[in-house]
Amino acid sequence: MAKTRSPRSIWKKILYPLASIYITLLLVTIFLADKIIFRPPPISYSESISGFKYLTNADQQKVAISYTKAKAKMPTILWSHGNAEDLAAAQSYLIQLQKQGFGTLIYDYPGYGLSDGKPSENGCYQNISAAWKHLTQELAIPENEIFIVGRSIGSGPSTWLAEKNNPAGLALISPFKSINRVPFTINPFPYDRFPNIKKMKNVSSKLLIIHGDQDNVIGLSHGKAIYNKHQGDKKFINAKGYGHNDILNSKQVNTALSEFFLPRNLPAR
Repeated sequence: MAKTRSPRSIWKKILYPLASIYITLLLVTIFLADKIIFRPPPISYSESISGFKYLTNADQQKVAISYTKAKAKMPTILWSHGNAEDLAAAQSYLIQLQKQGFGTLIYDYPGYGLSDGKPSENGCYQNISAAWKHLTQELAIPENEIFIVGRSIGSGPSTWLAEKNNPAGLALISPFKSINRVPFTINPFPYDRFPNIKKMKNVSSKLLIIHGDQDNVIGLSHGKAIYNKHQGDKKFINAKGYGHNDILNSKQVNTALSEFFLPRNLPAR
């Protein structure tokens, strides 16, 4: 006579492998995720790049930046670049903004370009804090004359900074809800990195979200979810036909950013 399995033994056979997989993934997110998430490229610039200087973050590490002063009555843009690139990768685009009179400051994350340290979520927060402090304290630029911009992984430190301060506005290009929500849709773990979706409800400055409908790296739904969480003045741009890496080639996107940055009766300094 064949021996029947009890329901308990059947559930054990199902749940034990699932628990093993979950624990493995949890350990990866805790101990190995930084190596998976951050992709510092080979250094593509030197200290001779235009506007270059070093700042120092809270851990006394060097933060590489490139800064160009704004023309009279024009705002300054604090730019957080995407992954697998350093500050030089965005220089060609920032030059276009500089020609319009905007000031720009772009910085590198820890371990990117000429910045010290190893890439991490907290390290990104420290470096953008150093950049913000340089603009608002050392250069005495009022918060309401600074726009914070984050592209892709740069949406993480940018949202974090905007939550804690009162910039003129926050623009996010191809942002994600959080790191874990990119591969898993929802966060299945007790810990996450760059939880933009949670922080957005506390951002009081005006918001611009730009996302390509052909983005196969971070889906359009991420940008829409972040947009819906914001409680204030906001605008969403669906860059039709554009993906993750070519979105700044869109004329629609360039126009939307320039209009978002246009000064609103800034006081003369």
